[in-house]
Amino acid sequence: MLNQPEYLDLIVRYLNNPQDEKLHSAIISFCAESESNQSYFKEVERVWNLSSKAVRLKEVNEKKSLESFKLALKKISHQPTFRIKWLSGIAATILLAVSCYWVYTLNRPLELLSFETKNDIDSLFLSDGSKLILAENTIIKYPKAFDGNSRNIYLTKGRAFLQIVKDPKHPFSVIMGESKVSVLGTSFNLDYSPVKIDLDVKTGKVIFSPYQKGTSSILTAGQALTYRILDKQFTTRISQNSDSWITKQLIFVDTPLEEVCKQLGHYYKTDIKLITNHQLVEKFNAKFENNSLNEVLEVLKATYSLKIKETKDTIILQTP
Repeated sequence: MLNQPEYLDLIVRYLNNPQDEKLHSAIISFCAESESNQSYFKEVERVWNLSSKAVRLKEVNEKKSLESFKLALKKISHQPTFRIKWLSGIAATILLAVSCYWVYTLNRPLELLSFETKNDIDSLFLSDGSKLILAENTIIKYPKAFDGNSRNIYLTKGRAFLQIVKDPKHPFSVIMGESKVSVLGTSFNLDYSPVKIDLDVKTGKVIFSPYQKGTSSILTAGQALTYRILDKQFTTRISQNSDSWITKQLIFVDTPLEEVCKQLGHYYKTDIKLITNHQLVEKFNAKFENNSLNEVLEVLKATYSLKIKETKDTIILQTP
């Protein structure tokens, strides 16, 4: 039964210490057992997060206030009844005001700032010191100051490289539609469009949650995934050249030619197709820095004896 104490104890211990890897693994296993387990965890997490937002009332000592109020009533007990009723009305008004303020605090939307790049790369520092490097045509929304137990920002579209300041008590999340990437302190690259999400981890560890009831994935440095939003499927891969749009470097280590063509097409924003009649065993090893596409293609041509044909919208590479 989900209401057994050990399950609730496990979830509460994890929410109170999310950086604990053993607790995190236990939660992942617990949620993976069934949908009811996952729903139970999310409900406890929701209540936990709501309770954390009431932090502004933490200085109100309810027990002490109640005792003081009772003492005050005793001191004036010899006065007319209408005076006591009047004071009781004042107390009820104050209680109502505090309750309304608490509800307002829970439901008040966090004001978000919007940052949009046009045709240039730009950077942005968040209030916690985290740095975001944004590619062209990227929109990100973020709070002026983080509030509560978490640090949430929203990537509306585009590509960003994020260097997140480590803060175990305040996990950092990037929300993209139904999907979310959660970290404690790390650096990673995100590329978000209406059809897919590319996530590449540079340092540290991240958790990718595809949608509300989807199975989360843990990625460490050097790992990556591509999530196809429409069919809710993802594939994992080795991270390579995800930050080339910042460094202007392309580094290939034992990379298959097909993957080389895919990365070149992404970097130079050109459709590059490979046509081959047999499987290529030889892998590609090279480093390019601030090179033009033509210069890179000449190296590939010499290495693989390729024939290169250019059309209006596509570059075709054909093996002999």
